Amino acid sequence: MGYFKNIQLNNFRNFNEFQIEFSDKCNVLFGKNGCGKTNLLEALSLCIKGRGIRNDKITNFIKKDENSFSNIANFVNENIDYEIKVISELSNNKLQKKILLNNEFSSEVNKKIQSLITYLIYLPENERIFIASPTTRRNFFDHFIFSNNNKYSTLVNFYKKNVYERNVILNNINSDENWLTKIEENISNSGIEIYKNRKMQVDLFVKNLGDISKYFNTEFKVALEINDPFYTEKLNIDKYMISLRQCREIDKIVGGTKFGPHKSDYIFFVDKNYPASQLSTGQQKTLVLLLYFSQCNYLVNTCNKKPILLLDEICSHLDETNAQLLLKIVNQFDMQVFMTGTNKDLFSFLSTNTNFCNISNK
Repeated sequence: MGYFKNIQLNNFRNFNEFQIEFSDKCNVLFGKNGCGKTNLLEALSLCIKGRGIRNDKITNFIKKDENSFSNIANFVNENIDYEIKVISELSNNKLQKKILLNNEFSSEVNKKIQSLITYLIYLPENERIFIASPTTRRNFFDHFIFSNNNKYSTLVNFYKKNVYERNVILNNINSDENWLTKIEENISNSGIEIYKNRKMQVDLFVKNLGDISKYFNTEFKVALEINDPFYTEKLNIDKYMISLRQCREIDKIVGGTKFGPHKSDYIFFVDKNYPASQLSTGQQKTLVLLLYFSQCNYLVNTCNKKPILLLDEICSHLDETNAQLLLKIVNQFDMQVFMTGTNKDLFSFLSTNTNFCNISNK
């Protein structure tokens, strides 16, 4: 995998025109709140499909009183320079994001970009993942799955679309039985695939958390499992479809579907049976960083991928253990890293060859 050489922002968020050069190793973007540090990470994250680290509306990317934005990044992979241009475009009175690679736009171009860039994104709310909602934990896990399976988000969206369509059909007086059965078949097939991907991710975390113990010794051992009374590894299409059929009347009344991967949760334990949600704030951050370390280890050493790490406001609750763990993640793998924080001094644990950039002065 490659790295970003630079990026130029035009009418993006708080920036009129802004250009910055990057190191292919570690980059620290620091400055006062509101200067645009997170906006820079967001601009990078928009270089692949999706709505960026904030999952925001395209209209919010455009600087106030402007009509459009355009960001141009230079990306290097295997000594080949690529220009990635991300723009907003008005089509049928609707704003859309468009990505061009060397001024070309097509489905094949999008596939090429997806093959070039893999992100792992850390947001401040990740620190509270063990006390957050099940939806937040599912999204957190799904991000890790997507880092090695860029078709996974399409699978999840297909599943959600069919769950919604089933609910519409159930509330239609003249519902089509054949069509409803087909929708439930789609839900069953995609639901089982989602379950398989999530179970695989759980197993990968367990294995790689064990592997990285030789790099970094922590004070606890981690265990995790999927919490879902409907899911078993023996779940098949027939059982899934029968369950959906039996719940039609209930689902018609309450709306949605009362079981499936959209209802799953993950439970984390340390030292076999102690809930991760009961750890101190600093210990919870240690566990989160271990999950990122684990995924990096898997992507680099098993998948031959070098993800680009986008770590936003990473320095809160960064005690000595967490600082050393973060330093180990940066140094262990040959990959590009971006971090943001309010003060350069917060990153004193990093090596002297880190690229520091004061965004407040730009």
